[in-house]
Amino acid sequence: MNRNYQGVAMSDARMDADAPGDLPQTGVTTHYSDLRKVLLLVSLLAAWVLANADRIAMSLSIIPMRGEFGLDAREAGLVLSSFYVTYALMNLAAGWLADKFGSRRVLVGCVAAWSVFTSFTGFAWSFASLIGIRGLFGIGEGGFAPSSSVTIAEAWPKEKRARPKSLVIGAAFVGNAIGSGWIAAMIHAHGWRFAYHALGALGVVMAIVLWLVIKESPARDPARKRLRGGVRQLFRTPVMRRTSLIFFFANMLHVGLTSWMPSYLVQTKGIHLVKAGLVASVPFVCAFACLNFVGWLLDRYGHGRERFFLAGGSFAMMLCMVAMVLSTRTWTLMVFYTLLSMSYTFVYATVFAIPLKHLPDSTVGTAAGVVNFGGQVASAISPAAMGFLIASYGGSYVPAFVFLIAAGLACFIVSATWTNRGSQAA
Repeated sequence: MNRNYQGVAMSDARMDADAPGDLPQTGVTTHYSDLRKVLLLVSLLAAWVLANADRIAMSLSIIPMRGEFGLDAREAGLVLSSFYVTYALMNLAAGWLADKFGSRRVLVGCVAAWSVFTSFTGFAWSFASLIGIRGLFGIGEGGFAPSSSVTIAEAWPKEKRARPKSLVIGAAFVGNAIGSGWIAAMIHAHGWRFAYHALGALGVVMAIVLWLVIKESPARDPARKRLRGGVRQLFRTPVMRRTSLIFFFANMLHVGLTSWMPSYLVQTKGIHLVKAGLVASVPFVCAFACLNFVGWLLDRYGHGRERFFLAGGSFAMMLCMVAMVLSTRTWTLMVFYTLLSMSYTFVYATVFAIPLKHLPDSTVGTAAGVVNFGGQVASAISPAAMGFLIASYGGSYVPAFVFLIAAGLACFIVSATWTNRGSQAA
């Protein structure tokens, strides 16, 4: 471990030793009553559900948008990817800001910003405007994941964090499930522009609720700020580089598949848009239930065994993707898609539990941003790469799916070599 980062870990470890019980352990924990913790979890869950509903909306609305704006598969892929470019970069900045100033202002500001830009999507008038607005949307939403990690670190002790974090990030699957069904119905009934305006209005209300529920963050220790290594220091630690790379390959597969699945069902299987949205929501519901079970497993048995969660999940994802390519019936395709989504949760929960359990509390937001940065860079690449492959092979999805299988194999190889050496033990 780099000497400067080691100094941060040693400093935080000394402060942990002086802290009584569940009260401040590293100078960032604040006190929430049991009732307030429940309200906090519900609010964070609802906000992340909405965020992912906003995100999955593009996977559905891109179908009528292609007709309205005359987009080919390459251009559609760029629209799907544009959000993730700014989203990935904002993860690094927001994580650092939440560590420095506390999570409340950063998190609420992000929710308000993404809601405004979601509504702006309903005013898009061209391919270029879609790219620009999606980029702004990514800036708004990019800060939620790392700042919510800081919120959890402020409210829960280390040994109890994997379950609340798994619940919050599990909202990604709930949001995708709700978005796939409800938004498809809204688009069918009122058009895609109305859907974005409705989602934006809900987001503004959500920002107000979060401001009322989240407590003001405790003051940061100035000495700790000088010791903290920051983004570059975290990238130098082997555990963070490898964790970020694992999430890169996992998202290359999962986000690419999720982004194009509605189009695949409509164009290749001949399923109506509304039915495709409802069918595509089933894997997300199952993944949400599985993710919370994985969070419990991580808190109960996972410490020091993260490699098994990462390698097992990535290997299962790869096998399910192979089975999807070989499937000839829609129902078998969806069964393997569901199993793939559930397998993804073992990787997803673990990569976000690692900073909460193995790194100093003063770096939780920055570390979560580093991990998510890796995943979202892949999210920016994968939909565009798939669109290019689909267009290059005359509309066939097989080469694009083979690309996803390769990503799953790479994820498994890196996961099998993961180690927590070079991190502070919790």
